[in-house]
Amino acid sequence: MELNLHLPTLLLLSVAVNLMVGGLLWLVYRLRDRQVCFRLWTLACLTFVGGSLLACAGSVVEAPFVTVFAAHLCLGLSPWLVLAGIHRLLGLPLAGGVKSSRVLAVCGVVYVASLLASYAGDSLIPRLLTALWSALVFSVAIYRLASCARTPRLPFQILQTIFGIHGILMMLQVLVIATSKWELIHLDVDAVLTLILAHHLLLATATVMALPLLAFTQAERNLKLLAERDELTQLLNRRAFLQEGIAAFEQARAQQNTLTVLMIDLDYFKEINDQWGHEVGDSVLSFVATIMTEELRDGDIIGRIGGEEFAAILNTGSCREVEAVTERLLRKIAERGQRVDGRALNLSASIGGVAISPQTHSFNDMMRLADSAMYQAKEKGRNRVQFFASAHSGSC
Repeated sequence: MELNLHLPTLLLLSVAVNLMVGGLLWLVYRLRDRQVCFRLWTLACLTFVGGSLLACAGSVVEAPFVTVFAAHLCLGLSPWLVLAGIHRLLGLPLAGGVKSSRVLAVCGVVYVASLLASYAGDSLIPRLLTALWSALVFSVAIYRLASCARTPRLPFQILQTIFGIHGILMMLQVLVIATSKWELIHLDVDAVLTLILAHHLLLATATVMALPLLAFTQAERNLKLLAERDELTQLLNRRAFLQEGIAAFEQARAQQNTLTVLMIDLDYFKEINDQWGHEVGDSVLSFVATIMTEELRDGDIIGRIGGEEFAAILNTGSCREVEAVTERLLRKIAERGQRVDGRALNLSASIGGVAISPQTHSFNDMMRLADSAMYQAKEKGRNRVQFFASAHSGSC
């Protein structure tokens, strides 16, 4: 069955779809506190529309600088703006130390220079250059989405698939133009490019659905982080720590695994605040949170549960291993805390711990016993570890 697609109708439909998509993205931009990524994606739609209209004007206006160079510059800018919006949403650098960014910047300069050198000649060359550039931008977008460790992954995977199809179509366009120009294979170029344009309409529609989905899931993720994280230290706050602790306790008890709860309290923290002020006190809390994150294992749960008091849940390890971890943590706080921000603070901490046992009926029991052990550590001179001892758990 022969497929007949009317090119002017497709071009008008493409312009209309991108205008509607751009309008929708602009509306979302206005409604979502003017989030910059939506403005960039709106500009991506508008530059595509502008490039398409300028290219169409070539049939009635003899001004190749406008109808070829400016048109393809707009068409090449469109995918770059999509990529820039993704970077802005995810907080990734567009330029700088990232190797792919430098490569993309160099290729962008080469692309613009090549357009300038070829716009007044064969009209197929600018189309080939723009298709190559677009395929490169979509490849970088796929790489950046794949290398980002954010969750949930579904919006990332959807966009990677869409951009992958985009890139394949652009490379197909390059092959069609190249084979036509050098007469390697006899092809109806206009028919193939018309078919590619038809697929672009479907992909543009899919993209406009996936981009807001990515933005909304990331916004929900950020809100969840705000609700669960202590703003100063970026550790779990008290509520989130207790929730995760209860879940870890129930799992350990069901699977008969080891579990240790630690309560860590900075010694003489009130004196630091009184002498140096709360700004220095905040720096100390962030400093200690960093040490805890570095010294404890990835599977451990760490939280700031109030003031200068931290807590940690060690999911695995024998008593000897737990004791080694806590002793190392105390040593690191004392060694690295001698001076903080150029001030001689001589930090130290007291740690109380308790291991899961038949005597601990709930996670709250473990928190209470670890807290009691921590106060015993303070009474015995501070800068030390004290484990709650029971007939079932031994020293830890």
